[in-house]
Amino acid sequence: MQALLGRLTEAGFGVDVARDLASARTVFFGAGGHHFVLVGPDVAPGLAGAIVQSLREVDPELPAITFGPALERRSARSRTTAVGFHPGSRAGVGALLRFLQTLPER
Repeated sequence: MQALLGRLTEAGFGVDVARDLASARTVFFGAGGHHFVLVGPDVAPGLAGAIVQSLREVDPELPAITFGPALERRSARSRTTAVGFHPGSRAGVGALLRFLQTLPER
């Protein structure tokens, strides 16, 4: 994930890192919200789902991108996508950046 975080920073994205539900909520509220939430490959499916669900209670349109577990899509118009590449690979970074370019300005 360090390579991916570096590439996001190079591309002009601010990055906050959280390790659990409490820290995810803390950085989300501390920043006044986020453009998206990114779930790494080493995050347990239950924790990933809890984080996304918790943050979407505040911001229902929050896009979620995962390099790890597939997250439940609760509606036909989901703001969730899964990237099937390693987050440190050029393909993974490229797929993520292409997805981020399609997001509307928030």
